[in-house]
Amino acid sequence: MGYTHYWYRKNKEVEVKSYEEIGSKFRALLPHFEQLGVNLAGGNGKGEPEISQTLISFNGLEDCGHPSTHELGIAWPSKNANGVAKPWLEDVASGSWHAGATIDKRACSGDCSHETCWFPRVVPKDHSCYFDSHPTQENGNGWQFNFCKTAYKPYDIAVTAFLIITKHILKKEIWISSDGETQHWADGRILCQKVLGFGVEFELDRRDSNK
Repeated sequence: MGYTHYWYRKNKEVEVKSYEEIGSKFRALLPHFEQLGVNLAGGNGKGEPEISQTLISFNGLEDCGHPSTHELGIAWPSKNANGVAKPWLEDVASGSWHAGATIDKRACSGDCSHETCWFPRVVPKDHSCYFDSHPTQENGNGWQFNFCKTAYKPYDIAVTAFLIITKHILKKEIWISSDGETQHWADGRILCQKVLGFGVEFELDRRDSNK
């Protein structure tokens, strides 16, 4: 349960050149995340993000230092939510849903980590999060599924930007959907456009489209 982004990879193995390009472009965004108030960490919410030749793995920073004065539960973005809250100045809650608050900006309650964004170059054979399926293809044809539940915490911008990069490079070899709408990805799209020269054209894939 919680606000989540989903992706389906056509192949278990990404070509080395493409994977290195994904990592290089994502690495170029790291200082810009900091400027936006997004503190990234390794997959377990500690240390540094991993961007290697075999694995890209990151999360928000668990020990972020943000105040826990506003209990958000499992937050969900409001219809026009965007940006990152200034945690000492803003109360972002605008309503509620059954698991927590609806919020107008990305925020946390004292822990900026949530689920790991995990994207290996080669999908391990024994990794149980993956199975053969695809929402637009009856027989699956080997598409590999994974997801990242961000709860609309600040690192959500990094997750969306990363997936925008993967779509730009892998094109029809990746299919991306979300609990949000394309407008909820605006921050990631604009950041990619400013830094990398692409992104504003990104749209989420739909179940009635065979990508």
